Amino acid sequence: MTILGNGIRWALGIKASHPNEITTSQDLDQWIRFGGDKSVSGAVVNVRTSDGLAAVAGCVRALSDPIASLPLNIFRKAGDTQSKATDLSIYRVLHDQPNVNQTSFQFRKLWMRDLLYRGNAFAVKVPGVRGVQGLIRLHPDTVEVKVNKTTLVVAYCHRRDDGSTHTYNRDQIFHLWMNSDDGFTGLSPIALYRETIGDGLAIRNHGSRFFSNGATPLGLLEMEGDMGKEGRDAFRDDWETIYQGGANAHKTLLLPAGMTYKPVSLSMEDAQWIEARKATAREICGIFGVPPNKIGDLADATFSNVENENLDFVVSTLTPWLVAWEQAIKRDLLPDPDLFAKFNVSALLRGDSKARAEALQIQRRSGVINANEWRDLEDMNPRTDPGGNVYVIEANMQPNDGKESDRVKTSATTGATS
Repeated sequence: MTILGNGIRWALGIKASHPNEITTSQDLDQWIRFGGDKSVSGAVVNVRTSDGLAAVAGCVRALSDPIASLPLNIFRKAGDTQSKATDLSIYRVLHDQPNVNQTSFQFRKLWMRDLLYRGNAFAVKVPGVRGVQGLIRLHPDTVEVKVNKTTLVVAYCHRRDDGSTHTYNRDQIFHLWMNSDDGFTGLSPIALYRETIGDGLAIRNHGSRFFSNGATPLGLLEMEGDMGKEGRDAFRDDWETIYQGGANAHKTLLLPAGMTYKPVSLSMEDAQWIEARKATAREICGIFGVPPNKIGDLADATFSNVENENLDFVVSTLTPWLVAWEQAIKRDLLPDPDLFAKFNVSALLRGDSKARAEALQIQRRSGVINANEWRDLEDMNPRTDPGGNVYVIEANMQPNDGKESDRVKTSATTGATS
């Protein structure tokens, strides 16, 4: 269906039969700005086709799985100290289960897919006596963000399955986006980088066609005389039936008398297909900020640089997403200024067991943590004796309070008298 046809259907209020057709003014704006979903390469680029491309699916998984699995806690500040606000209903909603159908992992993973494929994630806040007691996800394709250009008041128009609509106020919606042009609505990475993803789809489709032809180059059939049109068509049909497809590769050729087969000497390496596919996959990794090793590209990987890339992945790639989540939670779900959300990324930053134990031992000897805090980091129960909360330092360590010379003199005097 053309963009004009889709626009007319939207103008007349006719519900689209395909989830990627234009049904709202927001969809129409996307079509006008990005020119539909067909790339220059000829590949159709939308959420469904992009999800079928291994590089895109790998990047989405590499980003959504960690954010969905990291512990998400709500803390309450009290002076210079902070503690988990487990008494609040919103703590349970974010940490355990936002609604009766989804766990926290499932909800956050689904939200990350919405963000990475469509640029926006929406959820309706379920009010309760003690604040928000639930979150219900809204599909981004069914939500239109409306902004009053004079007052800048934001509203969300949700299109239901029965065709009716319902408008939510800003304070009823939990909304998260990363990139935006207007500051109110997120931009879809799939639409922004349609051409790069389209190249990846075109290269993949080319390979699929190659293998469907028996993973052999096209060839020429030469014969003496003329078979006539009907004879040529019948022979071509028989040829494709017998020899086309991966299951028919390497079969023995049986040719009529007087006919010879000459393959075209062009291999996939000669066409740089493999290199082009790798290059496009790495470009897609660059779009999402994911190291290639996270999607299985270990061509340039060694033990040392993979470890460094994993650390850089947490710092450079995941941290912006985590901050966006934490600040959106603070804005939409935590009205109390003393409350804040925090992901626990310590598990992702852990090295091997020996290195982690040595690092914690240094903190223990320096008086930074006590035994129970160490045990908590290792998911162990606290000690029952009072010694678990005692901070210790090594015996030869002295405070840096400017009185070192006095202590030296005292020590020298004590040593001389003794």
